[in-house]
Amino acid sequence: MSVRSLLGAATLVVLAGCATTVRQPPRSPALEVPSPADSGTLDQYAAAIKANSDRSDHESDGKVRSDLAAQSNSMADDCLALNAQAAPCQYGKALATGMEARAHPTQALGLLKSMLQNLDAAAAADPDYDKAGPSRVRALVLIRAPGWPLGPGDTDAGLTAARHAMSLVPTYPPNELALAEALSKNGDADGAHASYQRALELAQAAPAGPERDGWVHDAQEGLAKK
Repeated sequence: MSVRSLLGAATLVVLAGCATTVRQPPRSPALEVPSPADSGTLDQYAAAIKANSDRSDHESDGKVRSDLAAQSNSMADDCLALNAQAAPCQYGKALATGMEARAHPTQALGLLKSMLQNLDAAAAADPDYDKAGPSRVRALVLIRAPGWPLGPGDTDAGLTAARHAMSLVPTYPPNELALAEALSKNGDADGAHASYQRALELAQAAPAGPERDGWVHDAQEGLAKK
């Protein structure tokens, strides 16, 4: 797998920690940064980084992606300065690092290793954060990244992480989608198909909106795979 192919892992985060992206037209609004004077609440920083990550996933302009990554890293560092152990800050730093890996693919392998460290720290602080986001995103990094010696990829460990996310929040469609992808990467086609079917049912039961549409699309796409 080429370094450019690795961008699929770096773009996770999309995911704001979600297993799937929300499909919507690219846009270029002015960047908004929480004021450190607000002490932002840590969740404000994490939410702003998540919004940047979602936007970066749909942004075709490399300069904009680079700016979003730089801004998100700055916000994550400000958050960490307020509370270095807090789950929102460690999780936000992981998302920001994933954006940086996408914006700077030649550095992606090292950045993904740092991303995993931040996800581990977030999970230690609050494994349920963002509906089991640390384990879900960890699973996706591990199953999409190249394995040793090229990268941190490990499909077995990715499946373990996906199962853990499901054990924490079994009704969240992105967790089921992550498990389905992990099962597929581990050669369990029947298990993956069943998991994609459950993800579709969960997504269809979710409130209407672009997130729901994205989950339904990804589940149907998974079911269509041979």
